[in-house]
Amino acid sequence: MLPFSKGSLLLAPMVGITNRAFRTLLGELGGPDYAFTEMASAEAYVSRAPFESVYTDSKPRPERTSVQFYARSAGSLADACARLRNNPPEELPAGVDINFGCSAPHIRGKGGGSAWSSDPAPAAELVAAARAAWPGILSAKVRMGPDDDYHRLRGFCEGIAGEGLDFLCIHPRRDDQKFRGKARHEISLRLAQDISIPLVANGDIVSPGQLSMLMGTRTGPGGSKSVYAAMIGREAVRRPWIFALLRASASALTPASSTDRSIDRLEVGLRFLALAKLYLPEAWRLESARRFFSYYCEQFSFAHHIKYKTMNSPSLDIMAENFRSYFEQVPQDRYLLFSH
Repeated sequence: MLPFSKGSLLLAPMVGITNRAFRTLLGELGGPDYAFTEMASAEAYVSRAPFESVYTDSKPRPERTSVQFYARSAGSLADACARLRNNPPEELPAGVDINFGCSAPHIRGKGGGSAWSSDPAPAAELVAAARAAWPGILSAKVRMGPDDDYHRLRGFCEGIAGEGLDFLCIHPRRDDQKFRGKARHEISLRLAQDISIPLVANGDIVSPGQLSMLMGTRTGPGGSKSVYAAMIGREAVRRPWIFALLRASASALTPASSTDRSIDRLEVGLRFLALAKLYLPEAWRLESARRFFSYYCEQFSFAHHIKYKTMNSPSLDIMAENFRSYFEQVPQDRYLLFSH
């Protein structure tokens, strides 16, 4: 049984961002129904490399979190799952997620991530090895692969699903697109009908209208179809309150009841910095904060200015000073209606 119901909202794994500090921030703002850690290396985790315990930290809600691994071999993934299984009960995540979608050259070049998309049989063996070693929830995240061939994509997904996955996530862009163009959710909806396990759609889900189309509550071209759940990534950094916002919209709240409060953008940013100090090792804090603010500031009136200031801050304390200073100069940016 999945730890989330149909229609749930999930947080996507994002390198350098979806660590414990960020997931805690989201939880305080009405966070996701289920979340994923940032991607960890199975090989590094097994060899007890520095910081791997931070990558795989599933708190504050282990029972609603999956640890995501990329792996170069079935054996290393099985070993990583076996080690993770021995965590203390209060630190045991609900699930393990297998990364088949990362197309970053340093990951793909090592045989991890999207490199598996051209080898469906070994990819299925990778899932089978994880399933044998991991008794909890098992999932995988994919992209469309190297081309637009839907039949190849469907065959790949059916192959890995058949080896014991509980659900599958898709970001419907090709490997070479990165985040260019639009996510092709007609592929998500088609695949949801064609595979035997629940499908979660990820990519460019930023509004209640897009969500209702994917969930089948609003009929689109070709009739009413639906995915099992939706996964949100970058938009959750731009608007960390988006999960609460989408839930309010889905609950058909009246405009008055859903917009009678505002978001204090300054306090949200400062709270993330405080959580980074609390939960992240010192070596991680500045880079994680830079990644956070690179997205969080995108919708500010003078985004380029504040992003430059935060990106070039040499410490979290100076970053906080620069962030406060922005709202002294642009006070109209500080408060945002919850509906935005």
